[in-house]
Amino acid sequence: MRALLIANRGEVACRIARTARDLGIRTVGVYAPPDRWSAHLDAMDTAVEIPDYLDGPAIVAQAQALGADAVHPGFGFLAENAEFAQAVIDAGLAWVGPPPDAIAAMGSKAGARAMMEAAGVPVLPGYQGEAQDDATLTAEAQRIGYPVIVKASAGGGGKGMQVVQSPEGMAAALAEARRLAASAFGNDRLILERFLPVARHVEVQIIADGHGSCLHLFERECSIQRRHQKVIEEAPSPAYRDAPEQRAALCAHAVSAAQAVDYVSAGTVEFVVDESGQAFFLEMNTRLQVEHPVTEQVTGLDIVGLQLAVADGAPLPISQEEVRCEGWSVEARLYAEDPDNGYLPSTGWIAAWNEPSMPGVRFDSGVQSGSEVGIHYDPMLAKVIAHGSTRSDAIRRLDAALDRLIVLGVVTNRHHLRRVLGHPDFASGALHTGFLDAHAEALCAPEPPLGEALAAAVAHRWRIAHRPDRPMPGIVPNWRNNRWRDPVWRCRVAEDEVEVSWHDHGTHLSVGDHEVEIRSWEPMSLVIDGVLQRYSVVDVGEDTWVRTPTVEIKLTWLPDFVAPGAEDVAGGCVAPMPGKIVKIFVSAGDTVKKGDSLVVLEAMKMEQTLRASVDGAVSEVHVAQGDQVDGGQKLLTVD
Repeated sequence: MRALLIANRGEVACRIARTARDLGIRTVGVYAPPDRWSAHLDAMDTAVEIPDYLDGPAIVAQAQALGADAVHPGFGFLAENAEFAQAVIDAGLAWVGPPPDAIAAMGSKAGARAMMEAAGVPVLPGYQGEAQDDATLTAEAQRIGYPVIVKASAGGGGKGMQVVQSPEGMAAALAEARRLAASAFGNDRLILERFLPVARHVEVQIIADGHGSCLHLFERECSIQRRHQKVIEEAPSPAYRDAPEQRAALCAHAVSAAQAVDYVSAGTVEFVVDESGQAFFLEMNTRLQVEHPVTEQVTGLDIVGLQLAVADGAPLPISQEEVRCEGWSVEARLYAEDPDNGYLPSTGWIAAWNEPSMPGVRFDSGVQSGSEVGIHYDPMLAKVIAHGSTRSDAIRRLDAALDRLIVLGVVTNRHHLRRVLGHPDFASGALHTGFLDAHAEALCAPEPPLGEALAAAVAHRWRIAHRPDRPMPGIVPNWRNNRWRDPVWRCRVAEDEVEVSWHDHGTHLSVGDHEVEIRSWEPMSLVIDGVLQRYSVVDVGEDTWVRTPTVEIKLTWLPDFVAPGAEDVAGGCVAPMPGKIVKIFVSAGDTVKKGDSLVVLEAMKMEQTLRASVDGAVSEVHVAQGDQVDGGQKLLTVD
């Protein structure tokens, strides 16, 4: 293998390229039009534009044209597409992944359940039959016993999953699951499984070669999830700290699952674990997993390197007895989203990105200062991974890394991750898949220190006004002919308008009730009311983003004079961000109650249901299903 085309984007493309370069393999990247300036292109030796990351024929054609002799799909997009894998092989290229037959076998949750039962791997009571009518599925749910979980047979990543608590909710859940499954996977077939209200999500990393060797690389804990998608992962799992026999059985089941489909390459067998430690097969991911770095840190193995060696026809260089699990590793996924606002995705430009360099800490990122976070792809920006000799050591290092990471320009879940790491139940290892919901109140953001943020923002603005190269340097900034009235600046913070007065004393600034002494600008070091701390402040258009030691806040500076005729979009349903209208529930003339569903907006691979904020009547619908809309655009009017 001399040249590898990486058919992906973002952090996974950068991560695969890093190992390929270390092995002396030339890297070929691809990018879709929205990613023309993406950071992952800088990690490649060469890169070429393609229409879309799902355009398999274009990817294969470019691999051949640019002299690649292998294709790595990363995760997502075409990574678990058996037809794409076969097309790569048919083109005479090495496929860095499992055989197409194995992908197809595990790509159907219904087929996978049946195969696992035959292989002796425990599965939850469920239904994966051919009959898909509502009557059959409702009867099967009654047999299984409520609550049940409805899943897309062809799905993954938690998309389309619906938990149903009673027969009354079954019809609506089936309709919603079918719609989401057809939209996301082009296949609306469903399966049912018993839902465990309190359960862990544990998975086992496996690696197999083409010479008959199949190894497990121990387990990972992935129970901290939102919307059935993982947020924090760790290796090993706290569930098996004092249960070596159960761990051995779990890992053996994973190897049996892989051998049942003649598996080759890296893969992950996922299990749901009840309160007694009994594990049941959930699904098999026939690809590299987002959370693979925690396994790499505790085993010392490069999983991507092993994938490339196996794809090149080499046997695995280690035996099962040589695989060791040493220390502990914890990973946090940094998303552009707001956990305190229903995990609403955030878009914009990353004005500041600075990763701290720390012992035992690894950043897998696909962004940099100046990167655009758009609506087209998943909102994950980076993974922060920390390793320590004990679990508490790893958690402490991860928390410190998140504390020192600087990211401004979009809302992120950085502080929410830190609150999760600091929760007593997380520290004790009392984890389950409902953790974030169960502790939602305790994990809410505290009231932000607005005065401190305003003081830093005013100091930043004052500095710009007094910079040596400012326009018209002979004019005194903020000169007043009334010395008894300080300058006042107005800004919007969230939904509130705020006024802040300030005074330049020559040696320091007074900002509202705070006294501010400027110690340095790069980095910004301020003494506010006698306390010395570091701050980061950047401007993005008319917005100023402020990072205090405890929070990030966006301030939108308001003009002194409002232009006449400015559009007022109040009184209707407004798009919170750019996206696509997936579904409209109402028509002009309909009456609605507060909380009723109005519109479903899809953005960044997630759906947001926009609801009525008041009782009223829909007087006008401004959009149609399938429309692309901008953030702030009025979608419908409610009187």
